Amino acid sequence: MTFSRFKNILIVFLAFIALYQTSAIWFGDTGSNLLTFFARGRQQEVGSELRRNFAFPMRVIAGDGSHYFRVIYSGMSTNTLVDFCDAIMVAALQRDDMPRTSPPDFRVLLEGNVLIYEYPFEMPSREFVQALGLQPGTLSIAIDRFNQIIFSAEPYGVNIYFHNRNTGAWAGYFVSDTDISERFKAVTEAAVQEPNQTLLWASSTLLGFNDNPYSNLFIPVWEETGHRYLIGEARPAHFDSTVGAVMSVIRENVLSFFDNPAAIYNVPTVGGFAWADESTIVRHFGNNVLRYTSYRRDLRGSEFLDDFARALDFIASRDLLMTNDFYLSGFREHNNERVFYFEYLLDGLPVIFTDVLRYSISEHTSSAITVRFRDGNLVEYTRLAYELRINPRSSDNANRDLPLYILNSGLDIEGLESITLGFAAPRIDLAGAGSMNLWVNFRMQDGISSMESLGSTLD
Repeated sequence: MTFSRFKNILIVFLAFIALYQTSAIWFGDTGSNLLTFFARGRQQEVGSELRRNFAFPMRVIAGDGSHYFRVIYSGMSTNTLVDFCDAIMVAALQRDDMPRTSPPDFRVLLEGNVLIYEYPFEMPSREFVQALGLQPGTLSIAIDRFNQIIFSAEPYGVNIYFHNRNTGAWAGYFVSDTDISERFKAVTEAAVQEPNQTLLWASSTLLGFNDNPYSNLFIPVWEETGHRYLIGEARPAHFDSTVGAVMSVIRENVLSFFDNPAAIYNVPTVGGFAWADESTIVRHFGNNVLRYTSYRRDLRGSEFLDDFARALDFIASRDLLMTNDFYLSGFREHNNERVFYFEYLLDGLPVIFTDVLRYSISEHTSSAITVRFRDGNLVEYTRLAYELRINPRSSDNANRDLPLYILNSGLDIEGLESITLGFAAPRIDLAGAGSMNLWVNFRMQDGISSMESLGSTLD
């Protein structure tokens, strides 16, 4: 073969690839991807520390036997409390012992030194164990999914129970070690008696609100004078009062989503702004929802935890305006798609969307952050582009006696799924701002929620 003929074949091949890329951008992925064949060997390495984040609970509840509890929202970052309990759990799961499946006396657990991991979804046991860096063992045989992990002190060790509140399934292990038991008691007591924290929680079971201890709920409580707290503040993530046109400010702030910012161009759109290059388009809607869409098809298939880790890596490396802590609130797998949902945290409490805000963004998203994968490719990233922070100069007082209110409200305690105390995020425009007071959200088992303000009323 002459060099001239080889050069012609190479030019035709490169032209075909360019044509294929262009068609993928405009018409979407229509099946097998030729480019994937050449890219299959260069999949991105994902750090085990990001996979580990999948096992993080939404919140940790610590009890010291005093009938008071501390509730700690953990977000996507670990803490010494979780580190300590995870070490106990790993010690149990590394063994091949088949767990006990009979339920413990949950009321007795709540009356002692106890620590509870809570998840906002049914955690799959197999993926959970793998996220901890372990091989699948006896846990997934005994219980397929769970939404609580309960640690409880015994005189000579620590019990660990995996519990699915929806199905009533249990899987229990015991780590025998007197020293670990004593350290566990000290850790839970230090968490509850933390001097810098004033907000405590009570158990609906120990208060006598419900007969079934397995339907236990935690209710925030405070002194008769109420709970003084700093008010939150919501601003657009691109907000900068020192800069002029909103469009130019947003453009500067979305450049990090492009590999070559010099190659992007404006895309005409209605109700916001949009920019694109040959394989990516980023839209910023008028309701402060940001959407990144990628038409690249570099991978073919991937593991569940690898997709999760790549979602976290993408948020950290691409969305440079992301300043708030967040937690995994759910995920969905369907055919060749995986979607991960995250919600915001502020000052150790979740951020709840007001009905006005939820309606405003309903066309584009229902969660603070959504990351979508298709066949191992990150194809869409959507975020409510808010910057949330505490205003150190403004405070309010929550003075409603919530246990008494719940008792006298006529709420079906047995039908309640959760009670959430959090900051309520309002709807704001592209150059606006809004305050965030404490609200309480009552969610029933049928999915119906009702929110009520504990401070000033939001618009």
